[in-house]
Amino acid sequence: MKYFKLKKIIRVAVISLMTSLSLMFYLPQALATGTQQPTAKHEKNQNLIKQASTGRQVVKEAADAFKATEAALIALQNNQSKQALAALEVASGNLHLLLTRDPSLGMVPIDVQVQVIEGIHDLKTIKKLQDELEDLIDDDRFQAARPIVDSLVDEIRVTTISLPLATYPTAIDLIAPLIDAGKLDEAKQALINVLNTFVVEEDVTPLSIIRAEEKLDEAFQIEHTQDLKKESVRDQIEKLANEAKQEIEVAETLGYGSKDDFEVLYDGVNALKKTIGRSGFKGEWHKLKKSLSNFKNRIVHPAG
Repeated sequence: MKYFKLKKIIRVAVISLMTSLSLMFYLPQALATGTQQPTAKHEKNQNLIKQASTGRQVVKEAADAFKATEAALIALQNNQSKQALAALEVASGNLHLLLTRDPSLGMVPIDVQVQVIEGIHDLKTIKKLQDELEDLIDDDRFQAARPIVDSLVDEIRVTTISLPLATYPTAIDLIAPLIDAGKLDEAKQALINVLNTFVVEEDVTPLSIIRAEEKLDEAFQIEHTQDLKKESVRDQIEKLANEAKQEIEVAETLGYGSKDDFEVLYDGVNALKKTIGRSGFKGEWHKLKKSLSNFKNRIVHPAG
């Protein structure tokens, strides 16, 4: 049997991320400011723009510091002390400028990789593969089992690399004296150690849960725009709810989340189906959407 998996890797350049990352880190602060001081709408918008612009500059300077650190390491590998010192001066200058502007800065994202991995998401096929996988593992045929394990992945992965601004500048400043003293090997190792302090975070969201949400959104649109007196319309909504439930079952079968997580989601779908064509549909839909959102948050940011 062949195991198919479509893997789309989107490498997002640091500079192209400046807008989105700055919004992610500075927009909440700006919104909070706006709610505390309900001024004119124009002033609020200007505040948001200013905060976003500041965030873009933070990301750029952090990225430039990272590039300068890499340049310094390359220079040391080529025994080019002057070039290494010049690069370190750039890195140190950028980092201290960031801290001067905002001493509270901690982790600054400098790179993001998005992977869309579309694995097998047909329930019958998944269960068949599970049986085959169990047989292979029972026979200690682990390498033969690997392609099956790889195919049982259906998710979006977002990997973020962040610069630890709390410790990075100090570590960089300790390297220049080593170069001045001619201790290039020690300086190289110190730079490597510094680069190893970057924090890599991976967030995973099951694609099947996203597909379930899309089915529910479609059901909501139909419920609000078409004649619910028609049996065919009610049947269409129920079909979409059942398809959403099946997508949730795919996520459970693939091992995303706990049994308790899925019981809440199944209960939500069942409650939604009972209100098709009735006044309680909107309320149950909102509850289920919230449950799905909470589920994704627990998957992306598990406790402990």
